[in-house]
Amino acid sequence: MKAIKKRTILIIASVCIPLLFIVSVSYPKFSVFVKKRNSLRALEEIITEKYPHKSGYFSIFVQDLSYPSLSLTVQSEDKFAAASLMKLPILAAALIAINEEKIDLDDTIKITKSDITGGSGIIKGMKLPVYITFMKLLELMISRSDNTATNKVIDLLGFDYINGKNSELGLKDTVLKRKMMDFQSRERGIENYTTTSDIAYLLEKIYKKELVARELSSMVLSFLKEQKVNDRLPRYLPSEAIVAHKTGLERGIVHDAGIVFAPKGNYIICVLTRKVKDYNEAKKFIADVSLLTYNLYE
Repeated sequence: MKAIKKRTILIIASVCIPLLFIVSVSYPKFSVFVKKRNSLRALEEIITEKYPHKSGYFSIFVQDLSYPSLSLTVQSEDKFAAASLMKLPILAAALIAINEEKIDLDDTIKITKSDITGGSGIIKGMKLPVYITFMKLLELMISRSDNTATNKVIDLLGFDYINGKNSELGLKDTVLKRKMMDFQSRERGIENYTTTSDIAYLLEKIYKKELVARELSSMVLSFLKEQKVNDRLPRYLPSEAIVAHKTGLERGIVHDAGIVFAPKGNYIICVLTRKVKDYNEAKKFIADVSLLTYNLYE
């Protein structure tokens, strides 16, 4: 009888001790999960209550990178004119081209007068012709939002290739129809479109080092961290916050999307706006949403 009792106690102990260990380890994680979930819900309520007059004028996607099931979405499937945010999907297609050996990072690209495009960028100020590696072209396209670099990449790869590869990647609502600064096409209704959900999907792949190849994803992340325009997502964040992001700005459009590395967990945040009349107000709106989100992760 004693032997049976002893065996029963051992069986119970062998089940309960590991269970208690699992609970002790899992509970803090679950507690953090619940806290973040409730905070994201509260954030959504704050945004919709604070900016009811902007309904339909913005799209927001926040994705927690520690708990993939946690996200905040406001009109995240709505298509927005992409402006320079389109440079991220173009970059993604370029990485596939590198992986397929269609082009090499070390290939030298010649930029002539006919390639020069207005708007943002530094190539237009260089002495022509400019000889630059494909890797440097991609870096300038992202960190400097260089329109000349972007249009040259489009020339090298082609519209069909870029759109086809973006579709294969899983970007459901992203399309490249015109080059940067081609306002004549824009006036005819030919526009580049994307969504916050598509851009967030791309950023998550970059963060996880799953965009084509690990080393290429790391390269892209370094480009995003070197972004020179910091008047939106990073604007009100503490100086120690690291924001890897890409902006977009055109007539009536102000965007910013990126990865924020925060003390209590990293996250993706994408804020797109349209029908903008006051650009400073739109930039401040994005900065406000960014700060509200960051405060969840302090």
